Amino acid sequence: MKRNIAVLLTICILMAGCTGSTEELDVFYGDDLNGDDPEYEVKEFSLIAPDGNLTNLSDYDGQVLVVSFIYSRCPDVCPVVSSNLRWVTQQLPDDYNTNFSIISVTVDPWWDTQSVLGQYAGERNLSWPHLTGDVAELEPIWESFHVGLQTYANTTYENESNETSGRHHPDYLVDHSTATIIIDKDHQQRVRWNDLDWEPTLFLEDLQQLLDEN
Repeated sequence: MKRNIAVLLTICILMAGCTGSTEELDVFYGDDLNGDDPEYEVKEFSLIAPDGNLTNLSDYDGQVLVVSFIYSRCPDVCPVVSSNLRWVTQQLPDDYNTNFSIISVTVDPWWDTQSVLGQYAGERNLSWPHLTGDVAELEPIWESFHVGLQTYANTTYENESNETSGRHHPDYLVDHSTATIIIDKDHQQRVRWNDLDWEPTLFLEDLQQLLDEN
């Protein structure tokens, strides 16, 4: 009998969790981020909204904040993410802009001026701030959220007349690996949804879980 008990205890230890002493960091449908890790603390920032006003992280004290990274010329995933986020606001109308907010930050500040981002948001009926700024202001934010981006030559219009405005046909494109991150009320990154993994109903459940936290 003692031998059987010893065997059972050994199995429990090897399974690492039979006694409840080990807890996996896996409570969200998106990728869980360790909110206790200083690496995921979001530092104060100030970026420019289309109306010319500054948007600061501190504007959202006490709220859950959803941060997405987009650029206006993105032909595929960015419009999809924007549409998903608009759907999320429609599911939680009483919480939106009171208990949680959304911001979108450009990864193409060379092109995405205030007016360009204002037009992007207006054409898609997006009601949250779309933010830009100097590269020096944006780089620490991109780094904090582990945004990877690279610019490369755009050869699509290389044979057009030199009279064509560069503002209409920029000579570069942006390749970016980004995500939508949900930040808790203490400004800690908690959940990461990679752009290609977006599932709106599950994202909504992750958001609701953070809204329910004290």
